[in-house]
Amino acid sequence: MGYPEEKFIYGTPEEILASELGTLCAALIFNPSPDGRNPISIPDSEFIRGDAPMTKSEIRALSVAKLKLCEDSVVYDIGAGTGSVTVEMALTAYNGMVYAVEKEDAAADLIEENKRKFGTPNVEVIRGLAPEAMKDLPAPTHVFVGGSSGNLKDIVACVLAKNPEVRIIVNSVTLETISEVLELPKVCAVEQEEIVCINASNSRHLGRYNLMTAQNPVYIAVFRGKSA
Repeated sequence: MGYPEEKFIYGTPEEILASELGTLCAALIFNPSPDGRNPISIPDSEFIRGDAPMTKSEIRALSVAKLKLCEDSVVYDIGAGTGSVTVEMALTAYNGMVYAVEKEDAAADLIEENKRKFGTPNVEVIRGLAPEAMKDLPAPTHVFVGGSSGNLKDIVACVLAKNPEVRIIVNSVTLETISEVLELPKVCAVEQEEIVCINASNSRHLGRYNLMTAQNPVYIAVFRGKSA
């Protein structure tokens, strides 16, 4: 900056793109309407949906809160589905990186769409089955497991090999997964901090009445790696 031949150009993005610019440019962008939402309060209806499963907003908010992310956290979202948790984590760890690991191509496409919609460039979609798909990823500080495809023990072992002190959240809706979760401290170097069961219900109108419709109960298990 400071060259005698420099020029200042002002305008909207469309106007700037139509201008004749040199090869060396710098841009200062002002957003008059920044997104001031709490990053863990996005309504479910705002996400682009498909047939992929989606973690509901009440469960999403508590899961992200219990991860205790920092602004520069490196996070894995295993079995990312539509990417709802991915987006919430990326908005919280805005100077970090979120790797969304998803084995289904249709779901991975949805994550890409939601990434663009919510403006989260710090999301990278990893297509494939965990743990194989995440072996070349950098060490995580935090891991959220929304779906493990029966590979929970191997997934946890993989992330512990990268960071023995990683913080892990595992969400479960089936008793079979809960059984795997309870076995983790016996087969992996993790300590169980807590397991919370959330039973959420949402109201719906039926004539002049409001009835509550229950969601499936979800178990949120919190682990942290224990270094030797």
